[in-house]
Amino acid sequence: MKFPTAPRLPGKLRSSLSALPLVLVCLLSVVLFGGLVGLGAGVFALILIAPVLVFGLLLFTNSFSSFRFGGEGVFWLMLGLTLLTALADTVSPVRTRGVMSIMLIPLAIYALRGLFIFAGNSWLGKLLVVVFGLFFALGAASSMVAGRIHWHPFFYQIGYDLKLPIMLLLGFSVTLGERSEQRFWLLVKAVLVLCLAALALEFAAPSVHHLIARNAGGGLNGNPLVPGLHLATGPFVHPSVLASVGSLFLCCVFVRRLSGQGSTAGNYALLAGFLLVLALAGERQEIFDALAACAILLFAAKMKPRISAVLLAVAAVALLLGVLLLLLGPVHRAELGLQWGLLPSYQALGNPRTVLYLDGFHLANTYFPFGTGFGKFGGDAARMYDRSVYEMLGYSTRYWWYRQDLYLLDTYWPNLFAETGWLGGGAVFLFGGVMTLFALQRAWTVQHPRERMLWRLAFVGHFLAFTGSLTAPIYGDPNTVAIPFMFFGMAFAYSLKLRRAEAAERAKHGGEVSPHAVQPAPVPATWAA
Repeated sequence: MKFPTAPRLPGKLRSSLSALPLVLVCLLSVVLFGGLVGLGAGVFALILIAPVLVFGLLLFTNSFSSFRFGGEGVFWLMLGLTLLTALADTVSPVRTRGVMSIMLIPLAIYALRGLFIFAGNSWLGKLLVVVFGLFFALGAASSMVAGRIHWHPFFYQIGYDLKLPIMLLLGFSVTLGERSEQRFWLLVKAVLVLCLAALALEFAAPSVHHLIARNAGGGLNGNPLVPGLHLATGPFVHPSVLASVGSLFLCCVFVRRLSGQGSTAGNYALLAGFLLVLALAGERQEIFDALAACAILLFAAKMKPRISAVLLAVAAVALLLGVLLLLLGPVHRAELGLQWGLLPSYQALGNPRTVLYLDGFHLANTYFPFGTGFGKFGGDAARMYDRSVYEMLGYSTRYWWYRQDLYLLDTYWPNLFAETGWLGGGAVFLFGGVMTLFALQRAWTVQHPRERMLWRLAFVGHFLAFTGSLTAPIYGDPNTVAIPFMFFGMAFAYSLKLRRAEAAERAKHGGEVSPHAVQPAPVPATWAA
């Protein structure tokens, strides 16, 4: 059935009415920016007006006509919010990082669609259903076994933990065309220019940088990678945010170079720029993870996928770790062992990360085979609503950082192990590792050039998220991992379309078809809500 279309207005009247949205936007913008200036947030108003003007320009020049929401729109929405909220937190009088978590709620419908795609076409998708079904069932059962349930932290923590499967599945609804890929690489270059400009301002005129980036902090400590300099924040609120952005885009550019896209000189310039950003940020975890991901991809590109190659890679990693431990020297090796509780020391037990890991494992053992239940330890709900387990463990008398409400969310995995036990937390942990290895296996074995590039992006995204989660609470933070997780779904969806196109072509010709000669059907270039 064809629905009737609205009657078209006369040309002159239509052209005169087309200015009304622009007038309304201008009036609302004047009210918004005037209010911000009146509240003493003039600098924030100046920073905010730039993306508003850019958005208005794109809107009224019909530049959004090539986007398709649920395809390209989801990707650009999440990427735009990731960067804009990270920049806004540096200058804004209010925190904006929670916007990303709120956006996941309406986007959950696309994650549900992604679940049907993933579970219906892969054993890994079916395993995801089993793993997270087990995780939430154990968490609920643990809360019931523990006794009286505190419903507020219980449901709050469930909502918080739901972010992880939603983010894992969101990318299966994303499809990027060639024009969007070009826009993405243009954005990568723009981010690098912004970071280098902000870093130059930070070191050349620190007072001006502090005046603009008034919320920036954590950069007062010395840089362990560049002696004589402090940890830099650039355009972001903390060195770790700068390092996270730099490591992700460094790996993306490396994948681009490895796939033979872009000019050689341009790719090397981008790699050098992001390496400089990482060095000035001074975050050892992020730079080590990025270099490790690039090294693994380079190895996979040069070696054929055989068991001997895998054994050689394992031996090379073991040798590299041994060399690094030797280079650290006895003093730094002892400090590392003390920080992680590998060596007996009373001072080591005061390190927040060590304490949270050890107590998370202790609670998993104590309440085996369940856990403490949702909202009890190591998560946002426990921090805000229920600290009874912390008090039972004596945190209020033993640790100064607990009394000052610091470092309670310094890790991610102790929360899962403590609240859902070894079975629930271990299942999610192992699944994260399996997804990372699955992406690597696909990046190593597929032959189609674009498919291989997408799986390489999927691998670096999951590798950076998974290794970073060992020392930071990023695995459930959409501001950090929403985009890296999307690459996996994008690669899987493209592979699925490619296999179907190959099957159709093979059925048509009744013979072998070269994978390089087959392309999935193009995506309609319209913005559909």
